[in-house]
Formats: sequence, C-alpha cells, structure tokens
Amino acid sequence: MSNKYLQFFKEYIIVALACMVMAFNTSYFFIGNKLAQGGVSGLSLIIHYLSNIDMSYLYFALNIPLIILAYIFLGKNFLLKTLFATFVLSVFLKIFASFSEPLEDILLAAIFGGAINGIAIGIVFYAGGSTGGIDIIAKIINKYTGIPISRILLTTDFIVLSMVAVIFGKVIFMYTLISLVISSKMIDIIQVGIYSAKGITIITTKEDEIRKRIMEDTGRGITLIDARGGYTQKEVGMLYCVVGQYQLIKVKTIVKEVDPSAFMIVADVHEVIGNGFLVNK
Repeated sequence: MSNKYLQFFKEYIIVALACMVMAFNTSYFFIGNKLAQGGVSGLSLIIHYLSNIDMSYLYFALNIPLIILAYIFLGKNFLLKTLFATFVLSVFLKIFASFSEPLEDILLAAIFGGAINGIAIGIVFYAGGSTGGIDIIAKIINKYTGIPISRILLTTDFIVLSMVAVIFGKVIFMYTLISLVISSKMIDIIQVGIYSAKGITIITTKEDEIRKRIMEDTGRGITLIDARGGYTQKEVGMLYCVVGQYQLIKVKTIVKEVDPSAFMIVADVHEVIGNGFLVNK
C-alpha cells in the first residue's frame, strides 16, 4: 500500500510541475507575443486577446463542461487527474500573468514555446493525466466511434487555427502552426523516447552461425522462430532480435558475411521494455 500511495503522490507532483511550466510558457511565449495554440487553450487565448478577460478564468471556465463530460463518459480515475491538472494550470496562469512580455523575435517565441509546451503536455500524459480541453472530447469520440484520437485532435486544431487566421491574419497563423508542429513532435519524443531501436527479422539457412555471431559481437539476445517457406514448404531458420540503432550496421555486416542470400527485414522499434536494453546504445 505504501508503494501505491508513493506512486500516487509522485504522479500528481509530476503533473503539478508540468502544469506550472506550461503556465509560465503560455504567459511568456504565447500571450507575450500574441501567439495562439490549438484546442481549448487556443480558444481561451483568442477570447483573451479580443476581450482582455483573464486567461486563467477563461481556461478554467471552458474546461468545466468538458470535465463534467469526462466524469459521465470516462470515469473517475481519468477525471481526478484531469481536474487536478486543469485547476493547477489555471492557478499558475494567474500567478504568471505578469510575465507576458514580447520578445524581439516572434519566430523564436513560436519555436521555444511549442517545444516547452510539448514537453510539458507529454510529461502530463506520461503520468497518466490530461490537461483537459479537447482531448476529453477526443477520448469520448474515440471510445464510442473508434475514430483515432490523433485525427480528432488534428480536426479541432485545424478549426481553431482557421479562426486564428481569420481573426489575426496569416502571419500569426503561420507562427502558431510552427509552434503546434514542434509541440506535437515533442509530445511524441516524451512518449516514445528520442532514441529508437531496430527490430530485425532474418530468414536464413545458416541460423546457428548467424545467431552466435550476433550474440557475440553485439551482446544482444536472439529469438529463434520455427518457419517454413510458403513456396517450397521447406523448413527455414528465422531469427528475431532488437538492437540499438548504432548496432544495425554490425548486424547487417554479419548477415552479409555469413549468408549473402539471407532475407532480412529491418523495422523501427520506438520503445523497448526489458532487462538490460538501452535503445541509445
């Protein structure tokens, strides 16, 4: 039970810190330079620029109906972290409101603002939470229709960006688009890691020799799979291994030396969970 509570507090502390960073980032890079965002944050910023109503109040108010929908359709576990993140983010938006000063280079604001925003959102997702907003709607639609969440979020962001283009012009629209693309990429990096491994499938008649060479030269394990050729119906050796991206050349060299006629498939592996594997090796 102690480990369970420790993990509980750890996740909420991580969410709180990420929301604090996100709030400062929104005030400093976005509000200070009149940039927009996607989703509910984007709507809040648009209304803030047009009416000068406090961003923290707008963000919290727009999320209330969405949080109610989350409670009805997604359950209490998702609701608690989402409500917590929304509240913390709104509070820190109020605290950091005075940090909204324009930079000399708006492009740098879009790049750094998007990167920091993506990192913060990715950390919240990693901790099992959500900052509220349109991703609640996306999760509900996905749950009942099967439409991918990414497609729903892309559609809603496009709608908000269209509003930005109409109201504030094409320059702000383009800077905001740059920021969104960078933010999306940083979320992916937080979710799957900067480094990717390579999954290699090798079909060969010299599986034992290749197996020994790969294990000796790379230190990686090999999985042997019983296989049979579809045309010849003869048994063939199939090996599967996961190596760091910098070991790929070594494995390809081994296979070429031992069996030049071997059939090899190389695929990206974005996450590897298991003893002793570091994908950046």
